[in-house]
Amino acid sequence: MDKGEIRREMRARRKALSAEERAVRSAAICERLASKTESAGVGEGSVVAVYLASTDEIDLGAYIERMFRLGCRVVAPRWNGETYELAVLKGLEARHLRRGPMGIMEPADAETVAAKEVSVWIVPGLAFTCDGRRIGYGGGWYDSFLSAASHGALKLGVAFSFQLVDSLPVEPHDVPLTAVISDSAN
Repeated sequence: MDKGEIRREMRARRKALSAEERAVRSAAICERLASKTESAGVGEGSVVAVYLASTDEIDLGAYIERMFRLGCRVVAPRWNGETYELAVLKGLEARHLRRGPMGIMEPADAETVAAKEVSVWIVPGLAFTCDGRRIGYGGGWYDSFLSAASHGALKLGVAFSFQLVDSLPVEPHDVPLTAVISDSAN
């Protein structure tokens, strides 16, 4: 399959999940993410980059709240009118968010963090291999963030178990991830 076919198939499978099934699977992923990042020493003062989910993506709300309780600075992509940047997320309440140009919520605060400051990246995508390859949404801007990340940063993809595939077409600019966390033991 080419990238377009993989993207279409994975979007359809994500949209087919019921709200209840998505919530249960998201909770399992958040718990596994927290365990992985905390065992890597993430805590007070660490910078963690997340994404704010669209309707059918993995809901990272529980993970984000846990990172706040640990004293982490949490950042997420925010459109500044010309490009995406990493903006500080002050909370998940409506007053801390705004709707971005793609309809996805973003941090309302304009305070930004450089990619080099991020110690943990939580990376969305449509399909992943167990060795850390991914197919994103086609815009390429997430790979530019990861290219600017510090060498030792933990880069974790998150996937519903059906998003894990044996192989994917790769491009020279693709940045491999450290690991992929899913709702099944992997």
